[in-house]
Amino acid sequence: MKKSVFTSILRLRPIKYILSSLILGTVFMHDLSASNTDHKNQFTFPHWKNLHKLNTEALRSDSHSAWFDIYINVLAKKAYIQQWSLLPVGSIVVKPLYPDPDRSETSKLTIMIKMEKGYDRDNGDWWYGVYDERGMEGRHQGKIKSCIKCHTHSKETDYMFSESVMESINDMTF
Repeated sequence: MKKSVFTSILRLRPIKYILSSLILGTVFMHDLSASNTDHKNQFTFPHWKNLHKLNTEALRSDSHSAWFDIYINVLAKKAYIQQWSLLPVGSIVVKPLYPDPDRSETSKLTIMIKMEKGYDRDNGDWWYGVYDERGMEGRHQGKIKSCIKCHTHSKETDYMFSESVMESINDMTF
């Protein structure tokens, strides 16, 4: 009897690893579900509002002549909290832009994705996108010169305006 119970437990061990992998995979896929790729290899972001919102009050962007919030995925959140000098590949940063601090309407989304090493070595391997407020229609995507020109000024912080933004963000949001 003891031998059959022990044998049964040993048979369940591989199932434990399979189930663990499936559970972890589901958690990571939920995080990545904020973005999808369509048949043209263009991203869409139908679930961007499911990402973690960093700020509580709208932040001012002089370069965009707008107000904005910052939404980030789990990878970017960990890097922000631990103040890493580089965001990991797969980090997603979504900034909805508003005409006023009351967030009366979303005019567009500006999006950054940290791509694989070699995507754009000269500019930190960042992909940029400008989308409609739903995150479905990309107006501009890829290596957008105007985005790169501005973000080059923040090369020391992985092309992110981390210091000024983090000063504006309430620590309670983490």
